[in-house]
Amino acid sequence: MRRIVLAVLILVLPTTTAIVVYLVASKTTPTNRQALGLVTTIAGSGAPGIDDGPALSATFSDPFGLAVDKRGNVIVADGGQSNRIRRVTTEGKVQTIAGSSEGFADGDALQAQFNTPSGIAIDRAGNIIIADTSNNRIRKLSTDGTRVSTIAGTGVAGFTDGRTDQAQFDGPIGIAVDKSGNLFIADTYNDSIRKITTEGVVTTVASTGSPGYSDGFANSAMFDTPSGGAVDKEGTLFIADTGNHAIRKISPLGEVTTVAGRDAGSQGGEVRLNHPVGITVTPDGFLFISDDDRGRIIRITPEGAATTYAGSIAGFANGAGESARFNGPSAVAVDRQGILYVADSQNYLIREIVPIAQTAWIEHIPSGLFIQPPEQGWATKSEEVLPLIDATALGVGQTFPWPLSPQGSWHEIAGVVGEARGAAGGVALDHFHAGLDIRGARGDSVFSVMDEKVSSTISQWGFHESGEGIRLGLMSYIHLYVGRTVDGAGREMTRLAASERFKPRLDERGVLAGVRVRRGTRFRVGDFIGSLNWLNHVHLNLGPWNAQANPLILPFLEMKDTVAPTIESVEVISTDALATSQPAKPTGKPSKPASIGPVVVSGDVAVVVTAYDRVDGNGTNRKLGLFRVGYQLLHTDRTPVNGYEQALMNIEFSRLPAEDAAVFKAYAPGSGISAYGTPTLFRYIVTNRVRGGEALDGVLRTSSFPSGDYILKITAEDFAGNRTTGPSTELAITVKN
Repeated sequence: MRRIVLAVLILVLPTTTAIVVYLVASKTTPTNRQALGLVTTIAGSGAPGIDDGPALSATFSDPFGLAVDKRGNVIVADGGQSNRIRRVTTEGKVQTIAGSSEGFADGDALQAQFNTPSGIAIDRAGNIIIADTSNNRIRKLSTDGTRVSTIAGTGVAGFTDGRTDQAQFDGPIGIAVDKSGNLFIADTYNDSIRKITTEGVVTTVASTGSPGYSDGFANSAMFDTPSGGAVDKEGTLFIADTGNHAIRKISPLGEVTTVAGRDAGSQGGEVRLNHPVGITVTPDGFLFISDDDRGRIIRITPEGAATTYAGSIAGFANGAGESARFNGPSAVAVDRQGILYVADSQNYLIREIVPIAQTAWIEHIPSGLFIQPPEQGWATKSEEVLPLIDATALGVGQTFPWPLSPQGSWHEIAGVVGEARGAAGGVALDHFHAGLDIRGARGDSVFSVMDEKVSSTISQWGFHESGEGIRLGLMSYIHLYVGRTVDGAGREMTRLAASERFKPRLDERGVLAGVRVRRGTRFRVGDFIGSLNWLNHVHLNLGPWNAQANPLILPFLEMKDTVAPTIESVEVISTDALATSQPAKPTGKPSKPASIGPVVVSGDVAVVVTAYDRVDGNGTNRKLGLFRVGYQLLHTDRTPVNGYEQALMNIEFSRLPAEDAAVFKAYAPGSGISAYGTPTLFRYIVTNRVRGGEALDGVLRTSSFPSGDYILKITAEDFAGNRTTGPSTELAITVKN
């Protein structure tokens, strides 16, 4: 049975949802303006897949659209490799109720075919209405759940009003239904809002047919990649205008205004929207919005004040208010009890949000200090952790292609997960490197390494910026001209490659101003994605933002790593002095080898290890980051000190923390890159704990040991398991209490 929290429950109203369902209730409860959302997970294991069964072990490929039926079952449009309509029952099971393989076919529900189903709605008769995005159609699953039929669309991408069997759409994503049964469609890549009347006629509600931003009356208003819609009881339509980072409103008379976000004045409050996708409106005028990029659910009052209801930064965590986290949330829906449901798309989960009083939630806040020796106890996160993506789950064989030509031959690795990275303006240390850098030359073609399908409504970013990139399904490709090549002089071409995958975005002069790749677009291994820009490498990410796996799990062809990391120095620094410490001069040896004499320490100290790695074939000046670093404390006879029977591997880059600021837990001052093209300096604070997605300050509390001589032994490993050996791994210390 699905768990529902009843204590201190403050009900949020039944609602029309968008990607939406219109529910009728005989009695409603006013929405509470101060409630927090308490988030739990009700379905999904956190790994991609298409398995039915018990809710928390079932898998989703691309959960996107949501609706709640009259029995309280949550209906899910699952795109990606699934292309099915799924149901999370009130008994806690996931079932497929329509769809089979990717394609187009009406008829028997379990034999029917969809291609990237996205927004869904339930009409008053109980039919499930589906935006079948890559089929450019609007489909219907009958009330009795036995038949799938087409409501509107020829299947050809276009922009044509008229009879439903002649009308054309271009990648429709969002659906809302009003109390009369009219359907409103977010016709996403036509940048238009369309209507399907109960008489079977398709009209354009608001649009100029081109992406842009302007309020006004219907035929002059402009939208940019609208993805969700909701209708209130008066017939006012609300739109999640994804590309404009705004919520728009269309009155029954056709006037378009901005509710929150871009150019909304003070109405949006202090919460800035960033790619809103899903939206729902309550009978008393409150809006709930999924904010895709920042992993939040936003509440907007009827007066236009926006606050965060649940979520803070992208990632995964159950909890209340800003302690919860989502990764690419799309649809939101609500049941008769006022419980909100979220398609947490990039975590492959369905989440439940129960409104609670703010005073009813006391968040467990760890002390944040990892005290060593470990028998004294240390704080850690209490949240659940999602499984890491692995090559077996992806169905990867013994070999894996490279994103550059030739795809079957070795290429130089220029950066790995967890490295210290800087920022613009000469900042040497700013964030973790989250993927794998593969060296090339400006203009080199970049190719797909997996058979994938685009999942995001806006999959590409940063047109003509150094960080321009695109996310397909699990793989992201960054530092390239998406869909473009370069000329013989290395200049970026101003036209797109001849491919239906890339849709131009033109400015008022007809000049290319951006690239659009529709949700549902297929890329096969070897398909052209773009060309390297002036940074001369492709950055490859595996997995959703803030939950990336290490791409080195993929068996790249001819990739070898037999070179162990190099330890340049080992330092013991008082915690008070750590913030202003400078790196020791790299010598290839420890700062004070055991054979020379001990370093005297007392009080709380940090252990800092300066080290780097190399892989086979790379140039000698190419320094890479380590995968795992830790330390062990030994007596002078080399027996372990109590609590250090095994090395404490405090730094491990299997899962990065969500916060950029966590980089300062892993790396001491002086780390990072001083200028592009120069080697990065890695000074690991191995007494801090940065692993498993958490980041904690730590100290070696020397007062816990008897005064005397000890050996500090460092363990440094790369992803291939090569481990540093020899005298550079040891430092003699004398504890004086």
